[in-house]
Amino acid sequence: MKSFLRNQPLFIFLLPIFFVFHGFVGHYYFIPIKDAALLVLLYTMAATSITGISWLFYRNIIKSALVCFYLLCFFFFFGGIQDFLRHHFVGTFFSRYSFILLLAFLIFIGLILWLKKRGTLFIRITFYLNILFLLFTCIDIFYLVKKVIEEKTSKHSLSAGFPSCDSCAKPDIFFIILDEYASNKELREFFNFDNSDFEHRLTQQGFHISKESRSNYNYTPFSIASILNMKYPDLNMTTKAAGNINYCYQQIKKSEVVNYLMANGYEFYNYSVFDFEGQPAIHDNFLPNSTELITAQTFFKRVIGDIQFNIGTRKWKFKAELKKITYEHLHNNEKIMRLTKEIGSHRSDKPKFIYAHLMMPHYPYYFNSKNEPLPIEQLYEGQEVNKQNYIEYLQYCNQKILELVNAIFASAKQPPVVMLLGDHGFRHVAKKEDYKYAFMNLNAIYLPDKNYSKFYDSISNVNQFRVFFNTEFGQQLPLLKDSTVYLWGD
Repeated sequence: MKSFLRNQPLFIFLLPIFFVFHGFVGHYYFIPIKDAALLVLLYTMAATSITGISWLFYRNIIKSALVCFYLLCFFFFFGGIQDFLRHHFVGTFFSRYSFILLLAFLIFIGLILWLKKRGTLFIRITFYLNILFLLFTCIDIFYLVKKVIEEKTSKHSLSAGFPSCDSCAKPDIFFIILDEYASNKELREFFNFDNSDFEHRLTQQGFHISKESRSNYNYTPFSIASILNMKYPDLNMTTKAAGNINYCYQQIKKSEVVNYLMANGYEFYNYSVFDFEGQPAIHDNFLPNSTELITAQTFFKRVIGDIQFNIGTRKWKFKAELKKITYEHLHNNEKIMRLTKEIGSHRSDKPKFIYAHLMMPHYPYYFNSKNEPLPIEQLYEGQEVNKQNYIEYLQYCNQKILELVNAIFASAKQPPVVMLLGDHGFRHVAKKEDYKYAFMNLNAIYLPDKNYSKFYDSISNVNQFRVFFNTEFGQQLPLLKDSTVYLWGD
């Protein structure tokens, strides 16, 4: 075995395995194994190809593997290198792409020439790299086992107190998040716009509107985590730090609401931007979205991200790519509304729980109130604060929401439950005294039996499903204190 580790460059495979596996363990709760396996396959194929090409030059497997190892390290850890230089050499030549790429290229040329001049034996470095990445991988295996054990032994406090309800009506439930949809109170006070006509049309159809409703957070992952688990995330949060966001993704994936409804015979349909167990987010990428948690710091992702940023700020004019990025939310909204309408007409012996997450009236504000598309120049980054465009787009969204609601009612075999909920209010405010508007959200619910007595006017999102389950499923869940947390940072 020792001889094998000294003479065989296993590190060209161990490095990509370690890189992906380390990211998988770090984000264990919301990266499917098959997604991580696909990424390992792609990276190992790339490593094999690079080594093969290098072998044509050196005719030596160890030298070829060392060239591959250097290129893989540069690719995998580029983000960390760039962040280090940006932190310690802010705004200088040393933090720019021109310096980093030039330095990396010179090192690469130096490595090629050095390897060409050296003899054929690299026993020590081969043994060292093989042992190093085997050790790193074993450490991650230990942490993975620990997380698996913790997951199996963990107990959700609410699940234990959730008796089933065999006698409940169990209608289909359409849980529709309207991202950044502000309450009419905020619209009147902050925008000088009255949305009463839209609310009146909802109430005519039997909806109840909580006019003083609030979200608990001003940022989507935190808000959705609190809604779908009916509790505040177990973190002392004042910033949107990466670890906190990952925790929220984990909590969303293990949603108490989804688990309870499925235990009561519901089929779950995920038309959202979040992953659930067995129900990935809607996306059209070749690589699943979850793997971006692993690949975000790689060279290609960093370069593409910076190019997209420059496109978004209109420094560069790549029209095709710019159009694709700009209209992504619009295409996803259209897809989600289509899927929601289709599943509403689908006949099944089991009741359905549909989570549809529409990025509307969230920026970009694609249309005005007359259904006329805005020019693409008004959809770029930096236009989020355009209050007039938000109001115009909100009126366009009102029409689409009513069309969706009417389609759901028209195709339903029996009257469904429909929740229209803003995950937060309009949050692009500048003055500290206006931060309160980041939480004022739309909250409209339709219940077939019209029993709205427990849906109090100032309900916050964390209590939405607590009240719903108490009303429709015979539960006796205590209500939590309605509070808000303003999160800082990007």
